Amino acid sequence: MKIRMAIMAFLCILTVAQKAQGQVAITPVPKEAVLPAYPVSVGWDHTTVLVFGSKVVSVDRGHGHVMAKVEAKAPNLLLLKAGQRSFRTTNLHVVTADARLYHFRVSYDESLARSSINIARQDLLFWENLRLRGLGLGIDKLERAGGAVMEEEAFLRRTSRDYRMKFRLEGIYQKEGLLFFRFRLDNRSRLAFDPEEPVFSITDKKQSGHASVREQSLGPIFLKWKTGKGVQGHGHNLLVAGFPQFTLSDKKLLDIQLNEKNGDRNLRLKVRGRDILKTRNLTDVQPETR
Repeated sequence: MKIRMAIMAFLCILTVAQKAQGQVAITPVPKEAVLPAYPVSVGWDHTTVLVFGSKVVSVDRGHGHVMAKVEAKAPNLLLLKAGQRSFRTTNLHVVTADARLYHFRVSYDESLARSSINIARQDLLFWENLRLRGLGLGIDKLERAGGAVMEEEAFLRRTSRDYRMKFRLEGIYQKEGLLFFRFRLDNRSRLAFDPEEPVFSITDKKQSGHASVREQSLGPIFLKWKTGKGVQGHGHNLLVAGFPQFTLSDKKLLDIQLNEKNGDRNLRLKVRGRDILKTRNLTDVQPETR
């Protein structure tokens, strides 16, 4: 009752204000502020499973013909099923423990084509596309560019050798505001090399024994091994890493660390600013065929 009276009082005040000042201008909601709805289909004879990156804490259904259940032993899974055949399309809102709101458009369909959806992965792809939009590259085009780098001619030989391993920068290529670094890893031992994720950072050249060295972490937006992660004994592999374009002064270096998982064969390679200035254009990127 108190809430209803408060709303009525607010509407009275708003009406008086409109009469006193003329029509109130209402700013329309911009398109960018509207939460997109993921299309989801549910059926009568099968269960649709949505996989989230965090625990599901709240589920709100547009109508009761969509049955929703959080899996008790895996609370990041939401199970959906139709409570009535051929119901009208409705919406569904899900809130997860990491304070994210997801909006779904739920329709009836007996097809099993989209009965399990990794929403966490979908969310990641959405943000990656958003991050790349300003660079003129989407994820598909980024993948094709990275693949083309694998086939380019090697022209650099910045090399680190240790533990019967050789880690070499073979080339740097640029495409639409991105730099792609291609590395070759050779294993001259019988033991396979299983690496952790490479670590990239920009560091100052040490000027004296007492000078501090500043370090800036550099995260790649593209990272791919040619034939699976790592390298077998007496084998080799290629690694391509992509970054938004950058340059380095003569006082700085790009430091790449490639550490062995469960081992001590840790490799380190340093790239100078003058090496980056030797970057070549990447032109052989074929359009996607349909």
